[in-house]
Amino acid sequence: MNYGQHFQAAKGIFLEYLDDTTIHGLKYMGDKKRPVVERIVWVCALVLSILICCYLITNIWDKRYNTPVIVHFDEKLTSVWEIPFPSVTICPETKTHVNIFNYTDIYWKLNWNNNTKMKYYWEAISQTCLYRKLDYGKLFANVSQLISAIDDTAPGLRETLYSCTWRQTRIVCDKYYKTLTEEGLCFTFNGLNPKDIYRPEALVDGVFSENNYNPNIEWNLENGYNSEAGQNTFPFRVLGSGNKESLFLWLSDKKVDDDLLCRGPVQGFKVILHTPGELPQVSKTFLNIPFDQAVSVSIKPKIMRTSEGLRHYDPEMRKCFYQNERYLRYFKHYTQANCEHECLSNHTRKQCGCVKFSMPRNSTDVVCGAKSIKCLLRVERGLLVKNFEEGSHAFQQSENSKNCNCLPSCISIQYKAEMEHQTAFDYAHFIRALSTESMQRASSVDPGIRSARLTIYFKEAVFNALRRSELYNTTQFIANCGGLLGLFMGVSILSLVELVYFFTIRLWVNLRMRRKTKRDNFEFVEK
Repeated sequence: MNYGQHFQAAKGIFLEYLDDTTIHGLKYMGDKKRPVVERIVWVCALVLSILICCYLITNIWDKRYNTPVIVHFDEKLTSVWEIPFPSVTICPETKTHVNIFNYTDIYWKLNWNNNTKMKYYWEAISQTCLYRKLDYGKLFANVSQLISAIDDTAPGLRETLYSCTWRQTRIVCDKYYKTLTEEGLCFTFNGLNPKDIYRPEALVDGVFSENNYNPNIEWNLENGYNSEAGQNTFPFRVLGSGNKESLFLWLSDKKVDDDLLCRGPVQGFKVILHTPGELPQVSKTFLNIPFDQAVSVSIKPKIMRTSEGLRHYDPEMRKCFYQNERYLRYFKHYTQANCEHECLSNHTRKQCGCVKFSMPRNSTDVVCGAKSIKCLLRVERGLLVKNFEEGSHAFQQSENSKNCNCLPSCISIQYKAEMEHQTAFDYAHFIRALSTESMQRASSVDPGIRSARLTIYFKEAVFNALRRSELYNTTQFIANCGGLLGLFMGVSILSLVELVYFFTIRLWVNLRMRRKTKRDNFEFVEK
């Protein structure tokens, strides 16, 4: 057969397809008995339907592959016993005992009398105060001496925490451990041991002052508690909401140790609630606990989970990292807070040639002295500016758009707090009224001691978690495309099969029959 015969065969198949197809409107286009105007109208209607259908399907495709994530409430409620009680970090606003180191006095006199120990004290305490003379403190501090100076001059654990009660049971406050934050010495309850937070090469002496409390960990952020974990597991968890399942603390401080020049007129304690395994970020979020008040903190957890259907997506598309996708140099487990700590440390090292004493580091890093405070502040400010620029539309396509790349964890926990302040009380009077056994201790209570009462508990026993899911999974994508094709063109899967059938199998059969007919006619003529 020549090309003309092939064309005639294809034309015949096309006309036959127009007569028999199930796609709406095509049969009217192939009916030569109908007026030309009517056929043109049907052609225009079909073309318009195809264009609209393609446009809408393109939108669905764009959303599936460019914005594939939707956040919604999880299908089932989460109980508070499924998540750990938050790590609670207490940071006193008082940074020194005045009888050991009087910051105000040294600030104005700047006279150490050639006392090397006082020089190290000045180096250390200057980095934890809000007001400081940045032109002094030229001595570049040794890390061990710097941290020892902070520890030696700061109020101790037993001075800060008079009494600790966990789930209506008195506990030894030594279950708190010392931790260094950007504001100096703090105390953390229900936090993981440093060896479970840091990688071995990042465990530098002085980063934490460890205690002997080192329980077995039966929880991780991605998988939750082990199936074998009981009610007395670690990290600690509660079985319900309200005061009976709470952490109750008496916080105390001596008025004589107030140093208004160091920390300003607001005195008391800063409290940070964070996920176990995270380092507290005092500069970002905290609760202010004033003296002589009873403060109740009710927690509403905010949990974000991620569906397994998103695991194969690129982290930039789903906007989160799983634990095995983002390696941190200093931390064993990825969280957004730990990543930001490490990023700030890296930028500080690069721009200042040293890192702050509270930053993650290794044994080769140099710790900044008081003279480098201006540089530390400049680096922090610079990172904020870069983050702002990355978030603005004009910088989204910049080559430097990945500054820290600290996306949230795909599974994360945040503890949102609501505070309620109650009337003031007399701490010394309360101590004397405790019991007969307390009389000896009460008789020696310094009337200058101030205190605050803090209660932390979950507000509700169950709550709604959030979940990242695919906006359109494969089934939903096919269903949406099929719905549009059916709406605008009356097309189904069988319609597509029909189209393929007519222009492949049916065309091949017709061409074969034509060849056979031609061969039979040729043989008949010869006979």
